[in-house]
Amino acid sequence: MPVSLEELLKQAEGLISFPDVCIRINTMVNDPAVSATDIGKVIQQDPALTARLLRIANSPLYGFASEIDTVSRAVTVLGNKEIRDLAFATSALKAFNVKPGLDTIEQLWSHNIYCAVACRQLAETSTRGRAESIFIAGLLHDIGRLLFLSLLPEDSEAKIQTLSATGHGESNLCLAEQEVVGFNHTEAGGELILQWNLPDSLYECVRYHHEPSKAELYPLEVAIVHLADCIAHAIQDETEIDQQLAAVDPMSWEQTGLSLEDLEAILPVVRSRSGEVRSFL
Repeated sequence: MPVSLEELLKQAEGLISFPDVCIRINTMVNDPAVSATDIGKVIQQDPALTARLLRIANSPLYGFASEIDTVSRAVTVLGNKEIRDLAFATSALKAFNVKPGLDTIEQLWSHNIYCAVACRQLAETSTRGRAESIFIAGLLHDIGRLLFLSLLPEDSEAKIQTLSATGHGESNLCLAEQEVVGFNHTEAGGELILQWNLPDSLYECVRYHHEPSKAELYPLEVAIVHLADCIAHAIQDETEIDQQLAAVDPMSWEQTGLSLEDLEAILPVVRSRSGEVRSFL
C-alpha cells in the first residue's frame, strides 16, 4: 500500500534525532544578545560535532590563512547561521540509518559531496553576488533520496531503480518516484527542511534544484545547486560536462553569470577536494 508524504515525514521524526546542541544553537542564532563565545561553549558540549566543525572550518573550502583552533573563532569567521546550518547538515546526514546492501547509498554519498564542493566553487566564480549557505545546500540537496532509501519498502525502491534505469538523468528518477510513490524526492526533501525549521534558502535549493526557474526567494542559490548537480553527475558518470547540458535549465546561466567553460574549469578542483571533504564528514 503506497505511503503518503505525511506518513513518511512522521516516520522520519522517529528516525532522525538531532543532538540537543543543534536544537539549542537554532534558538540562539537569531538572538542579538548571544555572542560567538556563547554559541562556542554550547557546541563544545558535543565533542564529535566540535571536531567536525573545526575540520570543516580549517579545510580548503574556506581557505583561511591561519588555523582556527576554537569553535568560538569558527563562529566568528563563518557566522552564526553558517555554523548552525553546518551543524544541522552534518548531523542530519549522519542520522539516517539506510538499509545495508544498497549500492545506491554509496553513490548518493559521493554525489552529495561532489555537489557540495561544486556549489562552493561555482559560488566563488559567479559574478552575481554572494550565495547563502551554498555548501550546506549542496550537501542536503538530495536529502529526500536519503529519506526514500531509509524508509520506503524495499520493493518500492527497487521499482524506482528499475524504472529510472530505462531513461537518463534525475528528471527521469523524479518521474519514476512519482509513479511508484506518488511524490518525488525533491518534494519530500523540501518538506523535511521545513519540518526542521531550516532557512528558506535551503528549502528552495532542496525543493527546486531540478526546476530552478520556480525559485522565488533564492534563484541564485538554486541555480548554483542546479549546475553543481550536473557537475557531480559528470564526475560520477565519467562524462564530459557538455553531455549533461540537456538537463540544464537555460535560466541558470543567466542567474549565475556562469558559462560552460566555468564549469569545465572547476572539474579538477571538485575531484581533488571531494575526497578530503568526505574524510571530515
